[in-house]
Amino acid sequence: MALGHTIGDIAPENRMRVLVVESNPAAREGVRGALAEHYTLRFASGLREALDLAREEIPDLIVTEVDLPDGDGLALCADIRRQPQTEKTPIMLLTARATVQDRVAGYTAGADDYVVKPFDARLFHARIRLLARIKGIQTRED
Repeated sequence: MALGHTIGDIAPENRMRVLVVESNPAAREGVRGALAEHYTLRFASGLREALDLAREEIPDLIVTEVDLPDGDGLALCADIRRQPQTEKTPIMLLTARATVQDRVAGYTAGADDYVVKPFDARLFHARIRLLARIKGIQTRED
């Protein structure tokens, strides 16, 4: 991101592309409400759809629920990490699973961050910005 620009100033085609994997419609809308103003979002409802979308257009970041109807976010993390074209894509787990064991399993599977639902939209957005900064993601400004 160029100096002097805020995320809201960036043209939609230059915003970070975030793939959100969430099967619950209400939770999807919560994520949309928290992020749509700042990022270009694509949504998947399950594991297979997410893998297809991630291969079709490699996202800058993946936010996924752990519990999916056709698998889980941990398997998605592992699959994403095995593919050369997506192995470095940052992954954030967004889930109601809150135990230490759940978090350890998430990080072990390849997640870069772990956010527990319900989430505060400001903190969620700040953690995505932090993850992008750590991973060195830049917007596509020319």
